[in-house]
Amino acid sequence: MGSLRILFISPNFPPYAQAGAARTGALARHWIEQGHEVTVIGARIGAANGIHSGLDHEHLTAIMLPVEKLPAAEGAPVPSAAPDKPVSRPSRLRRWLWLSRQMPDRFHPHWTRRAVDTARGLCLAKGFDLVYSSGPPHSAHIAAQKIAAESGLPWVCEQRDLWADNPYIDRQPVLTTLYNRLGRQVQRHADAFVAVTETAAGELAAQTGKAVTLARNGWDGADFAGLEDVTAPLDSERLTIIHAGLIYAERRDPKALFEAIAMLGEDRRRVRAVFYHDEYGFLDQRIAEYGVADCVEMREFLPRSEILKVERQADVLLMCRWPDPAEDGVIPGKLFEYIGARRPILATGLESGEAAAIVREGGFGLATQDAAHIAEQLRTWIAAKDAGGGRVPDLPAETARGYTRDQAFADIDAAIARMLGDT
Repeated sequence: MGSLRILFISPNFPPYAQAGAARTGALARHWIEQGHEVTVIGARIGAANGIHSGLDHEHLTAIMLPVEKLPAAEGAPVPSAAPDKPVSRPSRLRRWLWLSRQMPDRFHPHWTRRAVDTARGLCLAKGFDLVYSSGPPHSAHIAAQKIAAESGLPWVCEQRDLWADNPYIDRQPVLTTLYNRLGRQVQRHADAFVAVTETAAGELAAQTGKAVTLARNGWDGADFAGLEDVTAPLDSERLTIIHAGLIYAERRDPKALFEAIAMLGEDRRRVRAVFYHDEYGFLDQRIAEYGVADCVEMREFLPRSEILKVERQADVLLMCRWPDPAEDGVIPGKLFEYIGARRPILATGLESGEAAAIVREGGFGLATQDAAHIAEQLRTWIAAKDAGGGRVPDLPAETARGYTRDQAFADIDAAIARMLGDT
């Protein structure tokens, strides 16, 4: 496959990407290293939050568009407020209409149109070879479908999470039906698909009747460059468990760990769990419920370069999974980052599913929702920490290398070559 000009549509792109969306920046970097020219249309989600570093390369153009409605132009008349009119709650109909406008997500009302308008000019100027969209946010696919239809370019639709029939979507039933219908209507126009789990690939193939490339997430060796020799523990006395990511109340929830800590008796003094961070303020409730305030600490988000060092210094890395069969087909991207850190992993949630299988079969740690089993494993890790001079030993490097992004991205390249008719 020769050098390509790729139009990459992804609202989540560094430096504005969310904590779990490192894949998009890594994929763009991979394409550049393969000799392609990449133009990204992303979203300026507030201010760059420092979680991800921006990418800078002569063969990368990143256009970050605002998400919200822009304020009126300077000098334009501004409607005056009616100070005597009481503020009322919107009616159920008005709220329903507002939610329907946010379909499939908050990027659609304004960002999608801006993305299409921007791409229209770029297509004339740059002559792209293909459109590649990555979502969520799934508004990326709406923009990509419109761009592909206007330009005649082939379109690859990557769904890092399923759009239609996603078990994590919890909306009013009518809105859920509309959400799923919109997803099916848009994605049927794509020429090729990429999914990140076997379950999602099977679902997407069933929905579209087209072949789907499985390209799992993975970790990037460049992310841990210079951290291989980080061996100083965060705490030489207490087993330090780090959670780096979002908590979803009642779903991705650390209650099994908290219950296990409460079962440890005197040994609980040897354990500390540190969370970066609790965006929705849910953990305080769980901490009080299990009486583990002396063992749990809350911290603010760190830039990704800093959190990777913290992960290397940790004794155990915590991944919270939803203890429901709907989670079986979900593999959080954070799992692969943890594998790259080569520290033992505690994955709460069901023992079934693709993520649990990776943890178990790779020998990376423990996957269970059983608090007694977790408590037993915590004691085992405490003993290993004591025997290791204050640090639980690293996991084998060779096993971790089997989960890098290299093969996944090579599979995407092969899918693009097939779509374009290359041999």
